[in-house]
Amino acid sequence: MAFEPSLTWTVDHGAAATTLGLHVAKALLISSEAAADLIDFGSVQVNGRQERTASRVLIPGDTVQVHWPRGGTVRSYEIDPQRILFQDAVLLAYDKERGIPSQQTPYDAYNNLFEGLQRHLKATGQHPVYVGLHHRLDRETTGVMVFSLEPRANRKLGRAFEARQVVKEYLAWVGGHPGQEAWTREDDIGKKRGRYTTVPKGEGKPAITRFQTLFRGEGSSLVLARPLTGRTHQIRLHLAASGHPILGDRLYGGDPSSLLHLHAHRLKLPHPFSGRQLDLTAPIPPDWPEPREAATPDAPRS
Repeated sequence: MAFEPSLTWTVDHGAAATTLGLHVAKALLISSEAAADLIDFGSVQVNGRQERTASRVLIPGDTVQVHWPRGGTVRSYEIDPQRILFQDAVLLAYDKERGIPSQQTPYDAYNNLFEGLQRHLKATGQHPVYVGLHHRLDRETTGVMVFSLEPRANRKLGRAFEARQVVKEYLAWVGGHPGQEAWTREDDIGKKRGRYTTVPKGEGKPAITRFQTLFRGEGSSLVLARPLTGRTHQIRLHLAASGHPILGDRLYGGDPSSLLHLHAHRLKLPHPFSGRQLDLTAPIPPDWPEPREAATPDAPRS
C-alpha cells in the first residue's frame, strides 16, 4: 500500500469561512500546530489538489482529504550533491537513489527528488529557483533523471522526448536466461482492475522496448533495455511478458527476495539551447551483482 488509510469529508455550511488549518485540527482532534504541519508536509488535499497553505479559507462544498503519512511528518531526504551528473544554467541531471519518489506523493511533498532539488538550488544561491520535470522513475528504480532549470528550455526538451531524440538505456537483472540475444516487445500498456498490464495491440497505449542480453549468470541474466516510448512500468511489464521478470519486482512476478534491479544507466539527448549532444551515465549501483564489467552493451557474454 502506497500510504496509510485516508479520510475524506465535505465542508458544510457551519464551517464556512474557516481556515483549512483550523478545520483539519477540529476534524482530526489534533492541535492547530499539528494540523499546520500535516498540511505543509503535503498530506492534505482540497477538491482533489494538494493544498499546503493552512490559512486557505474553505467554503461549503469543498472536499477535504487527509492521507496519513506512514511514519509521520518526518522530513528526512535531502539530495546528495555528489550525485549530480551534469549541471549548467539550463539543465540538471541527477543519479536518483533507490526508495525516493521522483516527485511528491499524495501524502508527502517533502521527501522526493523534485522538492529536494528545489531546496538544494535555493540553498546554493540560485535565484529564481525553477525545476521542470520531464520524465519520471519509479520509487525503487535508480539512475539518470534530467530536469530543466530554465522555463524556456521546456518546449524544446519536451519535443526531444516526443520525437524520440532522447535515447534511454536501462539495465536490469532478470530471472532466467532469455532465449534470444536481442528482441523487441510491442505489447500495448493498459489497466485492469486498477493495475498496469500488457494488453493486445489496439487495446491500450502503444509501447515499444528493445532488449539485448548482456550476460548470463547462475539463474539470472543482465539485460539492456531501450524503451522507445515512455509508458508507466513499460520495461517491467515487457520483461515480465517475455517470461523474465526483473529481480525484486514483486508487482510483476520477480523474485521477491531482493531489491528491484532496474537502473536508468544512460541518457543521451540534444542540449535544448546549444544542440550539443549530451551523454549522461549513472554508475552501476554498488549493491548490484558481479560481474560489474558486464553492464555495457559491448561486454563479453558467457
